[in-house]
Amino acid sequence: MDAPSYRFGLVALLVASVCGSLALQAQTRRPGARPTPAPAAQPAQADEKAASGGSKPLGAELAIRAAADDYMKAFNARDFQAIGQQWTEQAELHTDNGNVVRGRDAIVALIKAAGNHRPKAKISINIDSVVLLGASAGRVHGTLHLKDEGEVGSWATRFSSLRVLESGQWRLAESRETSIATAAIDDLAWLVGTWKAEGPAADLTVRYEKALGNKGLIGKISGKSPAGDFEVVEVIQLRDGELRTWIFDSSGLSGEGFWEHDGARFNRTIHGTSADGAPASSVQVVTRTSSDSFLWSPIERMRGGSRLPDLAHVKFTRVK
Repeated sequence: MDAPSYRFGLVALLVASVCGSLALQAQTRRPGARPTPAPAAQPAQADEKAASGGSKPLGAELAIRAAADDYMKAFNARDFQAIGQQWTEQAELHTDNGNVVRGRDAIVALIKAAGNHRPKAKISINIDSVVLLGASAGRVHGTLHLKDEGEVGSWATRFSSLRVLESGQWRLAESRETSIATAAIDDLAWLVGTWKAEGPAADLTVRYEKALGNKGLIGKISGKSPAGDFEVVEVIQLRDGELRTWIFDSSGLSGEGFWEHDGARFNRTIHGTSADGAPASSVQVVTRTSSDSFLWSPIERMRGGSRLPDLAHVKFTRVK
């Protein structure tokens, strides 16, 4: 295995996980994982130019992000006609309680009822990732936060939406909601200290300490491999009722995501970009097995829209 195959920076954390196999990481860097979309018909090309100012993927992603921002502004202004223009006629909304609302009119009626019932409520939308599925479709992952001074306080949901280019506008064809099992900084206090794990590819040391006036954590992941030393820094902070995380590695790459806690385990979801520019994401399941040990399991690994195999867990043991 050549030296680049041992590369163990942020891409390992995002795609193969810092606990994963370096051989699998090398596999994720091979080109060709993402299929080439079929040529779009002429109307779709015209739509793309109208929506993004050209055919470059960056323009499409910016247009999708702008559409999400317009959605937020429309709801906060109670402009339900503008919200209707955000959805396709046959759109589907999959709510957190398992119901499916079908059709633009039914979806807008539901949103209108919610908005009128909570007149002081405002929403904010945070986009974690946009994965283009061709010239006229994109999968969007993010979080919607609602704040209501008059009634319910704050509330948040995770969403995965499909936007399609239709009549020059990036519209919602489908959206799925999942309520957030929010983790608090105190829930992660047990991580403070130094932990180690040994493996055939690299020896890992993880150190977490309290920071930001005890309102956050800073973690440093360092390791030694045949290719040399590497470092990853993580900053964890509570933002808008959600435990957010930002990650930076010694090669200059970065990513961001969130922590969740379901009472039995912690899930850390990270979105970023691999070294070759492909969008990458993964979920690292952290299971506390005792006061002095935990398991780290990388699952739901994605690269460029393609699913990668889950990896075996690695056990970390406290050293101090």
